[in-house]
Amino acid sequence: MNRYRVTGPRSVLATEPGEVLEHEFTAQEERDLLDAGRLEIIPRPYLVVGTSRVHDTAPGGTFTLGLPVGQEAALMEGGHIERAPDKPDKTTTKQKTTAPPGDVATTTTAPEGN
Repeated sequence: MNRYRVTGPRSVLATEPGEVLEHEFTAQEERDLLDAGRLEIIPRPYLVVGTSRVHDTAPGGTFTLGLPVGQEAALMEGGHIERAPDKPDKTTTKQKTTAPPGDVATTTTAPEGN
């Protein structure tokens, strides 16, 4: 289940513009609503558990991103990431925030010493 902010001029599933909605959309439903400008994905933290870098984050590090449901499922099923607690780990020291054109801001946190 993902969290979204309703951004369009009309409600989505009885959730008014500006409010937060938690729902499990299919990848196509989500894409249609994002493309229409009716929703934005609320970023959440992820832990890189595989052996490869994910979204410029080394294994063992965390990043915060609004991943589309299909991309999140592929990365989780492939053993690359898992959802991290919403509160960042206080042992982390480095953060990098970027906002690619047309994308949600990304924050990357690496474990101390990386």
